[in-house]
Amino acid sequence: MKTTGLIFALFLLLGVAYSLVVPAFETPDEPFHYAFARHIAQGNGLPVQDPRSPGPWAQEGSQAPLYYLITGAATAPIDQSDFEAIAIPNPRANIGDPLYPGNKNFMLHSGRWRALTGANLALHVGRWLSLLMSALTLWCLYRLATFTFAHNKTLALGATALAALIPQFLFLSASFSNDNAVIAASAFTLFWLARLLVKAEKEPIRRREWVVLGVALGAAALSKLQGLGLIPLSGLVALFLAWRRRTPRLALEALLFTGLPALLIAGWWYARNIALYGDWSGLSHLMEINGRRQEPLTWKNFWPEFDGLRYSAWGVFGWFNILLPDWFYRTMDVVTVIGLSGAALATVASLRNAASHSSPFSPRLLLLLWLWLGMMAVLLLYWTLQATGSQGRLLFPALPSVAILLVVGIEFWLRWLPALWRRPPLIGVTGVLGAMSIYALGWLLPNAYYAPPPVTTIDARATQLDVRYGDEERLRLLALRLDAERVRVGESLPVTLYLQTTAPLEQDYQLFLQLLDENGVEITNLTTHPGWGRNPTTFWTPGAIYADAYLLRVTRRIDSWAPLAARLYVGFIDPATEAERTYLPLPAYNSAGEEITPFIGVVTVEPPTAPELSLPAEEVGSEFGGVIRLDQVAVQWKDETRTLIVELLWEALGQPATDYTAFVHVLDAKGERVGGYDQTPAGDRFPTHRWRAGDRVLSRFEIALPDSLSAGDYEVWVGLYESASAGALRLPVTSAGLVLAGDGQVRVATFAPE
Repeated sequence: MKTTGLIFALFLLLGVAYSLVVPAFETPDEPFHYAFARHIAQGNGLPVQDPRSPGPWAQEGSQAPLYYLITGAATAPIDQSDFEAIAIPNPRANIGDPLYPGNKNFMLHSGRWRALTGANLALHVGRWLSLLMSALTLWCLYRLATFTFAHNKTLALGATALAALIPQFLFLSASFSNDNAVIAASAFTLFWLARLLVKAEKEPIRRREWVVLGVALGAAALSKLQGLGLIPLSGLVALFLAWRRRTPRLALEALLFTGLPALLIAGWWYARNIALYGDWSGLSHLMEINGRRQEPLTWKNFWPEFDGLRYSAWGVFGWFNILLPDWFYRTMDVVTVIGLSGAALATVASLRNAASHSSPFSPRLLLLLWLWLGMMAVLLLYWTLQATGSQGRLLFPALPSVAILLVVGIEFWLRWLPALWRRPPLIGVTGVLGAMSIYALGWLLPNAYYAPPPVTTIDARATQLDVRYGDEERLRLLALRLDAERVRVGESLPVTLYLQTTAPLEQDYQLFLQLLDENGVEITNLTTHPGWGRNPTTFWTPGAIYADAYLLRVTRRIDSWAPLAARLYVGFIDPATEAERTYLPLPAYNSAGEEITPFIGVVTVEPPTAPELSLPAEEVGSEFGGVIRLDQVAVQWKDETRTLIVELLWEALGQPATDYTAFVHVLDAKGERVGGYDQTPAGDRFPTHRWRAGDRVLSRFEIALPDSLSAGDYEVWVGLYESASAGALRLPVTSAGLVLAGDGQVRVATFAPE
């Protein structure tokens, strides 16, 4: 009993800690569950669903009401009028994408600690009631495990500890969710069915025991539609017992004394659904509000959803956006395969040895556990066919089956080892689960939700700035640190902004970071509240410096003819424009009070592929100043348009000291210029001072020559000069390569127009 008490005490301790660490409404659908219960607490009865105008409970208003009736009654004395004030959604919330690094908070002000008063107190009362329901689940699991492991109570403790320390179960148990009610009702029903199977071997079943089963079935059916799956399971048990005792009357007694209590407890709600919606389940309205699957489930899209199911069965927190380390899921995959495969073999062995009673496990109980797990899997598949998002919590009504069967399977594979050697694997599994639960509680969740503290100094690697935003210039960007000066398409750029306010802020300003190309076209954008959603500006202390770190992912492909010197634009959205969804920026000023466009940095974005000439090319290999090589040239004369097309492929051998301009000149036989023009090799896209060794740039010149051009041979000469010199300072040719050179230029082609 001491060990059992320690397991329950640890579970309750961790559960209360989860309920306090996880901010309000940061568990899936929690604001909707809470709104349903609050509606009841205010004396309004059950909500009537209207898909055209769903209430604050959204799709949850179609759920079976037992959990909400309980929590609504428990929280009725609490003044919850501040619900709307604390439940302010984060407009940039990241829902369902655990790989996206920010905006884990569904609510904007989740990073602010709130006193346990008003709506926050009512929410936590509901969370603690959920925790008690989960404690009942564990008690039923333990009692069921003692039936299953009658020969070894240590294994019963192991199954209980395994379930109690699953991170996802702890997270769900500490949330305001009706899942906890149906899980508890299912666990009790499963325990009671096992009790009937065990007792029937020795003594008759009394009618009041069927009544208890009926109450449990009614509670399950009034908790969630999943609970209805227990009815056919109970029917199978009753039929088996009637067959076993050769007493058909037993089945009739079970039907009468189980069915009546269940019907009295839950039947009214299903009748209400028929009267209101013409749908006994209420699913039609729930699906209309929640959204149906748009594409049929196929093998191709099944596997990504199955991955989500696997992960969320063990631990995916928040609104499906906070993951545990990947190795943990791999480890639990191995445990699941070993455990369930061993349990399947143990079940087969127990059925073979049933007549001799030599099996350590009761085949009846093992079949009961498998049947319930299978029913939950079928119900989950049915739901997945209707809607997207397979979630591990939907299997938790079968948690006793999972935990006990895993221990049965592990024990099966280790049965040849000495008894003392069988304990370490099971202890190791529960130890990993416990460690991950504590890790999530102590590090993962606080870092996902709570604002980072201000810094005392600005990193020496940062570039000092002084950009002020808004007419009152209270918001300030003090410095910028770029941890990379180059990034490829698909990669992320680490950016740290050092921000400050000079006075308290009454509005939560949204921050945006953009990378723009030479034409001002956005190639990536990140819009968020500061702290990547965790540190809204109303949290800021005047004078404090906040180091705001981001990963700016480059999402839009760029043309491959040259890298791009992208400009980093950082601004704040004017809140007055948010309601109109125009999202205009606050004006920005420099330290002199002059209005500016806040381009605060430049980053080179490398194209996904190297540039290639579109015309037949010839090798050149000429080098200018030892830092730029003209690698290839393609020349094409179009007689019908009197146009000469020249393509030049440049390669940087080092870092040019300044910006250079390229020229392509067409000379006649006398050396006189008859056409051509100058332009930077990459236009405004990529000035040469940003070139680094290995950069390749494709230039294209289309030179229109006069119609009066006389017949004869003409030469095409190419060179580079310092842009600031207006052509006076040419970059010397340090290696002619395969062509003729002279006077800071090389001859790349000759042609004779007709």
